[in-house]
Amino acid sequence: MDTRRLRYFVQIVDCGSITRAAALSGVAQPALSQQLAILENELKVKLLERSVSGVKLTPAGRVLYVRAQSILRQFDELREAVHREVKPLSGTVVLGISPTMFSRFGLSLIERVCTQHPEMHLQFREEGSVVLDELLSNGKIELSISPTRPDGNVIVGEEILSEPLVLSYPGTWDLREDASLEELAALPWVVPRRPNSIRTRVDAVFAAANLSPRVVVEIDSLHSALETVRRGVAVAAMPIGVIRDDIAQGIVKARHIGDVPLMRPMYLSHRRSPALTPAAQFVCDILRDLATEWRLEASGTETPARDQETPVARRKTATSAGGAR
Repeated sequence: MDTRRLRYFVQIVDCGSITRAAALSGVAQPALSQQLAILENELKVKLLERSVSGVKLTPAGRVLYVRAQSILRQFDELREAVHREVKPLSGTVVLGISPTMFSRFGLSLIERVCTQHPEMHLQFREEGSVVLDELLSNGKIELSISPTRPDGNVIVGEEILSEPLVLSYPGTWDLREDASLEELAALPWVVPRRPNSIRTRVDAVFAAANLSPRVVVEIDSLHSALETVRRGVAVAAMPIGVIRDDIAQGIVKARHIGDVPLMRPMYLSHRRSPALTPAAQFVCDILRDLATEWRLEASGTETPARDQETPVARRKTATSAGGAR
């Protein structure tokens, strides 16, 4: 069965008439009708009922329509995979990323892209979650790592990690382990301006107890906020990964906010349509790998030996080593 005829069939159904499908595909209407007739003859069934208002699927046509979309998608993926194996990946990939995530993903991603596919060009947009969501929706970035959950319609994605938000306070301060939420609210706080995912979660914890933190400074830069903590000015809610080195050096201390650990999930997202380019898909796969490695490290599980490469990259590296992104 010719995949071209399957594509014509799907296009006719999507357009609702042979005339509209012919105009869209640039194929003459008689030629398109002939391709449909050949397909029906091959299958020995009638696929469409024709009328002055357009076309309507027969029971057999409904079965073929669903299966044809799956077959065509697999065919396209197969062709793309074959080309990806023999062609270096190139082009620009624009990744939007929350500032707190760059240290976790950015440098490792740069290293792997530059090593495995030097023809590729990476662009980073470090922005807050609200801006990232807008950029992704408008198609100005291809991928994002942010705390905004994908809507599942225009934007799709997955949770790739979840990390605790903790109260960070100056290392010179003595804060009782059993300090109440009311006592924590009375401390001087530095927080991001609304809307912000960290601010939202902090406000929610205190609001549940009919409290409000004593905000003395609002600042969007997490690293600037951390500097105020380091200098003994205020306390702040921080992702644990951002302050790990400061805790080890005794510059800041940390504790939970409230009785239950406060978690912030991060999502790797992209637009449902158009499909990711091969280069963007490679970046997406690397980000998944890095998130998996981080989760294994955080849980104390040994990261599986994989030479820091995806299966495709390993095969390409082996080819290059034999002299053959």
